[in-house]
Amino acid sequence: MQGFTVYCYLLSFREVIPTEGILLLMVFVYSVSLVFGYLLEKYFRMPWMFAPLFFGLGLSATGLFEPVVESEIFNTLENIGMFFLLFLIGFNLNLRKIERLKKYVLAGALSIIAFEGLFVSLVLYFIFPAEIDYSYPVALITALSFATVGEAVLLPILSEFKIVKTDFGQLTLGIGTLDDIIEVLMLSSVAVMLSYVPRLRVQSLPPPEHVFLGLAVIVITASILLKLGRIIKLLLEKKSPPPFVYFILTMLTCFSFITLGYHFCESLAAVGAIFGGMVLRGMLPKERLYQNERAVEFLGYVFLSPIFFFGVGASASLSSVFSAPLLTITVAIAAVAAKCVASFILLHRLLGVKFSLLAGLGLNVRFSTGLIVNLILLKSGLISLSLYSALVATAVVLNPLIITAYSWKLVREKPP
Repeated sequence: MQGFTVYCYLLSFREVIPTEGILLLMVFVYSVSLVFGYLLEKYFRMPWMFAPLFFGLGLSATGLFEPVVESEIFNTLENIGMFFLLFLIGFNLNLRKIERLKKYVLAGALSIIAFEGLFVSLVLYFIFPAEIDYSYPVALITALSFATVGEAVLLPILSEFKIVKTDFGQLTLGIGTLDDIIEVLMLSSVAVMLSYVPRLRVQSLPPPEHVFLGLAVIVITASILLKLGRIIKLLLEKKSPPPFVYFILTMLTCFSFITLGYHFCESLAAVGAIFGGMVLRGMLPKERLYQNERAVEFLGYVFLSPIFFFGVGASASLSSVFSAPLLTITVAIAAVAAKCVASFILLHRLLGVKFSLLAGLGLNVRFSTGLIVNLILLKSGLISLSLYSALVATAVVLNPLIITAYSWKLVREKPP
């Protein structure tokens, strides 16, 4: 009886005013993130941020808080959460480290992700063409963005088994690191593609040349500031300003690049966020990098990411998954098979048959930031709700299965 009363109380929030409803929703989101996030990390070795994603999936099926989720206030919070996650991707991109990666790792990363992207895109285009608006470029971008690796999930597992410094560990993390660059390319491609779609251009989207101009302005501005970063870094080291200066500089850099991108095209705001993170990293003294990283991660991962991941789950539709299970199953099989085959072809001489296949299996672990591009495609009407829901469901279902099999194999046998 008490549970029924609580359910009726929650139903009353279908018509609640947005501000009060959003505050209550945030209480639920953070509560779920705290409790179930802890259980996910401890027992399933999955990032705690999947907890609000699961919560969003559950609420999308019940319709609770639907007016709140669809309100402009919530959409603004969700977008800011997405921008900060992208800002973190840029901030964590170590260009010097990527330059020093061996050609073997570079070729492996590009080949494995490209192979999955090509294979899955062909499956979507020829078997489910309506889901990608009968457009192969949309299918390719969708598949490539989904092919990115959740190296943040794999790192704790590799560390626990003390194999980070082995060939197996370095190849896995090296391939996972390079996918951040692919995310930048996919976001840029989406921004340009949207301006070429006639039915979307009717909705007051800028012409293609305007998008290209905006992209060029962002890249040039970031390049100039990265060159000036050494001067700013020396100035900050010499003056030793109080800590608040670094935090304000972080927020200023982040929102400046987001605004710069937004001025040209809404989709370019996401690209601007990534370049803003890269610029900030180039301006900060080494001793301040760690402190600022903690501050940015608090804003991006702790404060805003639960809202974004909840929105990712709430945007999906479980009914679409259950009504078209073949789409989800096909995407999952195609994605796993493509990476395992490509990994075997490229790495079997170095790692052997078993561990080349295991490396391919591990690279199928997804992290939800890879779904950002798919969410933009969904909101732009380029992919269907069924396909987006299938991609989310695939990531949600595959991760615990892959992590379990991956860890079980590493417990039984160490890689070469």
